[in-house]
Amino acid sequence: MLRSASSPPSTPEAGFDRDAYERFRLARRLGEAVASWDDPEIIPGREAPHMRADDYVIGLVFRERPRAYPLWIIDNYHAINDRVDGERILVASCERCQSGSAFRANTGDSSEREPLFRAAGVLNAVLLFKDLRTGSYWNHYEGLALRGRSAGFRLEWIPAYHMEWADWLALHPDTGVMTPPEDRTHPDARHGHGREEFFGRPGMDPSFVPTIVGDLDTRYPENQMVLGIHDDRGGIAFPLREVHREGGVASCESSGRNLVVFAGPKPDGFSMSAFLADVDGKDRSFVRDDGSFRDLETGGHWSIEGRCTKGPNRDASLTPVPWFYVRWHAWVYCHRGTDLFRSDRAFPPLRHEDLGDPDLRSVIEALAADSGDVLTEGPVLSQLRPRESRSSLVLRVAAERIRVHRFASEQAARDYELLEGGWSAWPYRSTLLANRITRVGPVVIEADPEDRFVDPAQIVPKPEPGLQGSLRLDPARMPRPKGREAPPAAGSPGFIEVLRALRRAGFDVIDAGFLPPAQLRVGCTNGIGVTIEGDRFLLYRFESPEKAAGYARAQPHALPAGSFVLRSTPVTMYVDPTYEILYAGDDEVRWSVLLEDARLRRAFGAAGLS
Repeated sequence: MLRSASSPPSTPEAGFDRDAYERFRLARRLGEAVASWDDPEIIPGREAPHMRADDYVIGLVFRERPRAYPLWIIDNYHAINDRVDGERILVASCERCQSGSAFRANTGDSSEREPLFRAAGVLNAVLLFKDLRTGSYWNHYEGLALRGRSAGFRLEWIPAYHMEWADWLALHPDTGVMTPPEDRTHPDARHGHGREEFFGRPGMDPSFVPTIVGDLDTRYPENQMVLGIHDDRGGIAFPLREVHREGGVASCESSGRNLVVFAGPKPDGFSMSAFLADVDGKDRSFVRDDGSFRDLETGGHWSIEGRCTKGPNRDASLTPVPWFYVRWHAWVYCHRGTDLFRSDRAFPPLRHEDLGDPDLRSVIEALAADSGDVLTEGPVLSQLRPRESRSSLVLRVAAERIRVHRFASEQAARDYELLEGGWSAWPYRSTLLANRITRVGPVVIEADPEDRFVDPAQIVPKPEPGLQGSLRLDPARMPRPKGREAPPAAGSPGFIEVLRALRRAGFDVIDAGFLPPAQLRVGCTNGIGVTIEGDRFLLYRFESPEKAAGYARAQPHALPAGSFVLRSTPVTMYVDPTYEILYAGDDEVRWSVLLEDARLRRAFGAAGLS
């Protein structure tokens, strides 16, 4: 179902409001540090020790060469000016828009100067690029020139897919992948600028709001991811959650064409794409089926990239329709006349027999007995699922939205419970999205209210009761798990045990929250950000003491303890602490002296860590 806005779409030049553009400024030195990276090093994906399986990447195929660009690298630079077989391509990203697009870098000008792009400023809460060939200003994620000699020109779009590294590597075993540059302004690509971001993090950057021309949108949450498509009526936006609600496939007619939009391809996936719905001149109807998309006419299976992998059309490809995958705010403020797709499909009842885990099933059966029907929205998206959860579901119970997680151990569930599931969003906010939680053994039930903020920019949270929802579950009425986990082995405490040991040792410990996936190191099972005695730290837990020690050896301001590593990350690490831009240099950073405090080592020992 489509719902349309009434205001007209923006146009080049007429849509470039110089006053609004001037409202966001970075010092030139800072801006240059996050403006671009040219000619990145690309290595074979099979030989990429810097990559985690769950790393968020932008994948593309150009001239039959697949490449992946990890967001935790490219968000430091925004404009990646790469070269494939001698031809320049642009990979464009912005952590605030959660964008990732790709284009052939032809600016429509005959100049012999190289078509290189640089991040230049912000308009309508969207990052703008400036190209060095024509001096024109471009909407970064659309490749549309808004002002200058190239105004109105669009770069040739290259399909770019947002997915986790393991999934892209499975699709393209011969892929290349970008490595972290040797850059003294960003010596640690997994820390610093943009690393507070996680998938769909609520809250626009407050300094971006003044750049918006017109009123703030109230139709849809600003942080929800949408697939935007141009048409002759001002565009169409397909929110990821709405397409998932449709079963992973949405169809529509646009500008005289029948389109199909894919989401997934797994129920917890976040990839989206769009194609013409016809094959050999005949329209096809699709359903999501076991990690692919099946057309009902032939039974053929198609990938998220629109390639037929099984059936009579094997190796054929659907025709892609240029799409732009961004947060809702990034799309709507540039396309005020956009239509918005909404699903009117009812949430189905949860089938208890489909729950294989006995602990999870017993808890959900108790929820149903206590509150009536349990409806399911589906699994939690993979990028939002707690790192140590085996499975996570979004449910509706008595009209309340909740999440249920089955953790790998009671220890991990207890950590999540006592940290209230909060994310570390430093420096944007110390913690974010803490919830009211009930735990039953390794199963955690948490409130997940949708209406958390008083403003459409999602900057001002509602008061505590409204923020945390109304989850009222009596743990005494919950069943005891049927398959209880063994107690933690000696020497393997959880985060909570470590934090409690620090407090017992006399340290002031506050602002603890789970790190976004992009901040986790290779070999790291989980991590938190925490403030100890006013100093900011990261506390990682690795798969083994050996991996923890290996990481700590490469970090001069880190303390290993068993499988844990405590790393000093003071606010003085960056010249601009607000956006964590430009590493200040080892001699300028005021590293925490707590790492040399004997009480700290005694606290680790008291927690069972040596």
